Amino acid sequence: MKKLILILIAITFIGCGAKVNNQAAEYWYREMAQQIARNNLELAGDRYASLASEHLASPLLAEAALMMAAAHIDNEEYLLANFYYDEYAKRFGDRKNADLIAYLKLYADYKGVKRSLRDQKLVLDTINRAEEFAKLRISSDFLPYAETIKAKLLLNNYELSQEIAGLYDRLDKPGAAAIYRKKGAFAPIEDGEYERSKTLWIRRIFE
Repeated sequence: MKKLILILIAITFIGCGAKVNNQAAEYWYREMAQQIARNNLELAGDRYASLASEHLASPLLAEAALMMAAAHIDNEEYLLANFYYDEYAKRFGDRKNADLIAYLKLYADYKGVKRSLRDQKLVLDTINRAEEFAKLRISSDFLPYAETIKAKLLLNNYELSQEIAGLYDRLDKPGAAAIYRKKGAFAPIEDGEYERSKTLWIRRIFE
């Protein structure tokens, strides 16, 4: 009898534990939104994971993924933002929103360029992604925005190439300077003026 009582108690506690985990979709969505508002994105991510694992068919899941991505962009955590865009694409991607998803991922990559005079590989990779977007989505409503991103990054690359070419000029290496000027060629501004990017003086010493 004593053994039976212990088993019943154990079952009761297991049942209570399950109730804690298995909540309604609205509960996890509300909890996630509250943690985002508190800027606790780690806990918000846990709440999203619970929503995703317990309520795969919930219509709230699509909005939750986009909210998490936007929150990480606000926190300048662009790799994590792209993770949630990938989640959204995997679960809800279709022909209707394919352009939107592709643009959002491109935008997150663009925002990830924090130091345009140093992150040259990221700049060039994102330029390539913008060009791919333009080739594959020539009739997209988001094409002008993708082209704007590309233009801004081409300008960044031009400025970086000019900086490096100037350094080689000072080192009396005209051949190397010419190579970098050619690499950063950007016809729209080569014969005109443009506003240089603003860099803190202390950072400029190391760039």
